[in-house]
Amino acid sequence: MPNDRGSMKKVLLISNRVMHYRVSTYNYFHRRFRESGFEFSVIADCLQKQNQILPEFELRELPLNFLKYRKAIVDAQPDAVILFLWMKDLITWPLIHWLKLRKIPFAWWTKGGNWDARESRLRYQLSNYVHAMSDALILYSASCRELVKPGLRSKSFVANNTINFSDFPAVHESKEEIKKEFGIPFEKVVIFIGRMGVEKGRKRVDHLIDIFRGLDRKDIGLVLVGSGLGEELKARMNPRNTLYLGEVHDAQNLRISKLCKMADVCAIPGHVGLGLNQALYWGLPVVTEECDQPPEISYLKPGRNGFVVPHNDLASLQDRMLYLLDNDRVRADFSRHAREDILNEASIEGMFCGFKDCVNYLTQR
Repeated sequence: MPNDRGSMKKVLLISNRVMHYRVSTYNYFHRRFRESGFEFSVIADCLQKQNQILPEFELRELPLNFLKYRKAIVDAQPDAVILFLWMKDLITWPLIHWLKLRKIPFAWWTKGGNWDARESRLRYQLSNYVHAMSDALILYSASCRELVKPGLRSKSFVANNTINFSDFPAVHESKEEIKKEFGIPFEKVVIFIGRMGVEKGRKRVDHLIDIFRGLDRKDIGLVLVGSGLGEELKARMNPRNTLYLGEVHDAQNLRISKLCKMADVCAIPGHVGLGLNQALYWGLPVVTEECDQPPEISYLKPGRNGFVVPHNDLASLQDRMLYLLDNDRVRADFSRHAREDILNEASIEGMFCGFKDCVNYLTQR
């Protein structure tokens, strides 16, 4: 399906809900793809309502309906399509077969499989089917390849999942000035970042609340940032050392950046997600547990930029947090490594290059 825009080729990303942190990423992709001779656009179910970043790329919001998306793709005339959908999105199944019949090359952007249910044979077989149907795979990390059948790995491209650090603002205020602005009274701070109510509370913020509920330290406090903290957990919080700030959004990401600079350690006991990237960028050592972690866990180097403790071992979780808080020199070393490692392994340019290599592969076949 050729386009009529001269040498400018078109790559179309089809997504379910676009999260606020993806807008900055796609803005970067839009600029870099244009420099490489591609027009990048997105059709998505919706844009997260909390988003305050203006999309620079063409974004069309369209309910997930196969007939509507089929028409939108025909109208767009893309040279390549990237699918960022879940297998449970019903549109996935007719869409991949229709793209195949129309000979429109497409890539499946994936973790390689379900990292939360690796033992599920049904999900494994469904993933294998989608992988086989796709002309290429874009993987969250190199470790995702182990979930892809060996015969399909040759068409996979690694784009280490990250956020656009280049859009993060400089924070000039000191830790004490930031604490005063947000009303944080603690001398040293453990911060939690993430959506607490998703997937049955898989980030396990309850472990932190229980630890600080019984922690007898007047100098240390816990700051919770994110959505979804239920009333039962709010009631369990120790008001003397725990502060819940809720969601923090602004167009420049300034408030969350200030909070990260203010903190000393980040703890996300469960599913770390991209909160890990954000914490490491700001030089925060990260402490988490062994559990069904996502691909981003590869950025955490135990004993170098953080710690991984046994699953559900709250004593070890508390011990590692206090070790970092009470040893300033060790924490400073971990902090330096944290920023070095995330910039080396999860830059936005590195992520883009994985996408560009995949799109080049699709359009040159």
